[in-house]
Amino acid sequence: MSLFRFLGLAAEAAPDAREPASLREITARLSSLPAEDARFVAAFAYLLARVAGADLDTASRERDTMAQRLESAAGLEPDRAATLADAAIAAAKTHSASDDHLVARAYRGMSSDDERKLLVRCLYAVAAADASITTVEDNEIFEIATEIGLGRKDVVALRAEFREHLAVLKALPRER
Repeated sequence: MSLFRFLGLAAEAAPDAREPASLREITARLSSLPAEDARFVAAFAYLLARVAGADLDTASRERDTMAQRLESAAGLEPDRAATLADAAIAAAKTHSASDDHLVARAYRGMSSDDERKLLVRCLYAVAAADASITTVEDNEIFEIATEIGLGRKDVVALRAEFREHLAVLKALPRER
């Protein structure tokens, strides 16, 4: 049984022409999943890619971390998770200006509070993949958390788990 079916997210839904293009493109890669499961995983992947590309460069370590998080959170096979990570990165680069907020709003509508916390934890893990969470990445995570309806208190608690990677708290090279 998939995580999403267990969580009761497997209900079939008719495709919506107003759905963000990025979400449709990524969902198409998940045709073997029930429609709502695929939509949920696609939104999750897109939001991970949004943080990976926040500093205008998606490092291979960030992509690998995305794939690992998609494996563990969505129960995808490694090859499929890697392919989905690549598709999400491409979609985020292509559609970011128009789809960022729409995908976050869609995720908010289909996720529970625990799933939102899981997403934010995964966002921080992706940002920390290169051992440094830049201010740009941190700000992007806070923006996504706000868009998906996660309270500031919860975000700060999740952020604290990654404090050793926060660039703003690290000594400058001349201070070392």
